Amino acid sequence: MIQPRRQNARTVTVTAPIGGWNARDPLAEMKPSDAVILDNWFCTPTELKVRKGYSDWATGLDGNVTSIIDYDSFNGAEKIFAATDTGKIYDVTAPGAVGSPIITGLSTSARWQHVQFANSGGAFLIAVNGSDNMRIYDGTSYYTVTAISSPYAITGVATTSLIDVHTHKRRNWFIQTQTMKCWYLATDAIAGTATVFDFGPIFEFGGHITKIDTWSLDAGYGMDDYFVVITSAGQIAVYKGTDPSNAAEWALVGVYLVGSPVGMRCTCKYGGDVMFLNKDGLIPLSKSLMSSRVNTHLMITDKIQNQIAADTTNYKDNANWDLLLYPPQNMLLVNIPVSSTVSYQYVMNTISGAWSRWTNIPAYCWYFANENLYFGTAGKVCKAWDTQADNGVPVITDLLPAFSTFGFGNRIKRWTMASVSMGSNGAFAYSTLLNLDFDFISSSDVPNAGVVSDSTVWDTGVWDTDVWGSDSIYPFRQWSMASGLGYYGSYRIKTSSAITDIRYYSTTYVFEPGSVL
Repeated sequence: MIQPRRQNARTVTVTAPIGGWNARDPLAEMKPSDAVILDNWFCTPTELKVRKGYSDWATGLDGNVTSIIDYDSFNGAEKIFAATDTGKIYDVTAPGAVGSPIITGLSTSARWQHVQFANSGGAFLIAVNGSDNMRIYDGTSYYTVTAISSPYAITGVATTSLIDVHTHKRRNWFIQTQTMKCWYLATDAIAGTATVFDFGPIFEFGGHITKIDTWSLDAGYGMDDYFVVITSAGQIAVYKGTDPSNAAEWALVGVYLVGSPVGMRCTCKYGGDVMFLNKDGLIPLSKSLMSSRVNTHLMITDKIQNQIAADTTNYKDNANWDLLLYPPQNMLLVNIPVSSTVSYQYVMNTISGAWSRWTNIPAYCWYFANENLYFGTAGKVCKAWDTQADNGVPVITDLLPAFSTFGFGNRIKRWTMASVSMGSNGAFAYSTLLNLDFDFISSSDVPNAGVVSDSTVWDTGVWDTDVWGSDSIYPFRQWSMASGLGYYGSYRIKTSSAITDIRYYSTTYVFEPGSVL
């Protein structure tokens, strides 16, 4: 009598890597909640979803858009402007083709820094770029600010030398380019006499001031706002007080060495904290100034530390570094300028701290205005996180979860099948490949044909069986062959769609464990 063969197949389900992209840990020790490759997905605390694409917002601009500036009036009306490297500024408040620029004849230094400031005279926009004269916008007109201009003039310093502006405790501060000097105005003033404050004597490593900001901190005396000065050599000075002309009202708290900043736009507000992008990574000042620089585990970018350290080394001199918080989607975004025309983005979910990488978005600068996300590029401003396509082109994703032995680390396994559990609101294409034993080079072809039937075509789907296109996300599971021999395995997935909202939930593996040798 022939004995029936005992079934040896095992089934293991691995959920979506909501822990995000991991470029730090050894491949053999990576947690199942992480991913080796995570391109064009956004991690949520419960699933992965394909990032949304972008569409044209304002077109017909002359040159590359490297600054987006917004103005908010007292009545809530908002204006959005875009500066190009051909010396022009355009009004891009409304979508569509722009008309003539509202400002011409500027230098090619189009990286404008600006603040919104209000006093008894109204609401004002103050903008500087270190090459051109300061501009002030009052809701109706732009005014050029010099020592003799009207109605607004600044004396004491040439406004062409002011490269950054920041408001701290009702006082406007400016950085003088390539120096250790900052200039400040009287309380609540947008013009008038500027007074110098030379920070040079406190910074022993030299360089120049790159950025100034305000850091909210409770240092044991109650919550207070501290004035932060960052140098190109990676030193940070922290001051407490309101009046820099009065020693009794202005005091140095400390000077710290952290790491050289990357780009001019190297900080952003993060609640009461300040996020700081330097050559070591991205870190909150609340942690950076209370620990050793070498403690990289304090970095927000800890899991992708190796990759971002390589980027800050290779591309540190490129101009289009940017750091932006996008609260409506709980996103923190870092723009990585690979070249003058190519960039990709590292995007973190601020709830879970999980990172992913976005590709094929040609952004030169990013901005959050009017509850929307925008970026500037060649000849236009685009609205991001807007559609499911990149200006009509499908968004292509790539996902390689962490390799796993599924509990049989020292035993070779024969994989036979796998199924992915996903969700969507319509048809899309995807391809899969079983990667074995830390092979993260091999991948399937970019999908170009629908695997899920196109249920939005009338008289094609089966009534009461197929899912019709809608805004709702419908789950599905698809089994396929996934054969191979190896100790570690991971199912690589690529998707492609220009119209569909896609989610990824889990992969189920079927395999047979073999002997130890």
